[in-house]
Amino acid sequence: MSGRELDDNPLDEYAARASRDLASQNTDVNNASVERVESGQVSLRESFAQHVQASATYMEDAAAGIVKTNSLDARDVSIGVAMANTVQTDTLHAGVLAANQLEGQEVRTGLLFAFHVRGNVHSAVSPLAALAIGAGFATTLVLMRLVFGLARRRHSKS
Repeated sequence: MSGRELDDNPLDEYAARASRDLASQNTDVNNASVERVESGQVSLRESFAQHVQASATYMEDAAAGIVKTNSLDARDVSIGVAMANTVQTDTLHAGVLAANQLEGQEVRTGLLFAFHVRGNVHSAVSPLAALAIGAGFATTLVLMRLVFGLARRRHSKS
């Protein structure tokens, strides 16, 4: 046997073939609650999924815990955490939304990470606001420590 034959793992070819097959699959979930959906293209209508992972995802009147996808098209959807390259939506509510491009008629999110945003998008905390809040908190801690230090010195001198 040559060294090349020893290094070849038969599971590598199987994993590559399974990945190619998965990318070409379409999965439709209608009026159901599922734990996990992994497919090339996912359509989730009037359903709930704990975890969705796909190349392209279409959601309508649906909810999901975590969505990881390249392209998300959402209509009246609620998501805990969404990570996508592009998001097109009419109404989307998300706890955390990370996207390269976001376009929506009505988007409400707790924390938003997006490079290009178009539409009516509301975020409770943007990255810039989070940075400002953190800086304010750190400044408050430093000032409190100085004030308490000065108070202790004055108290110890008396």
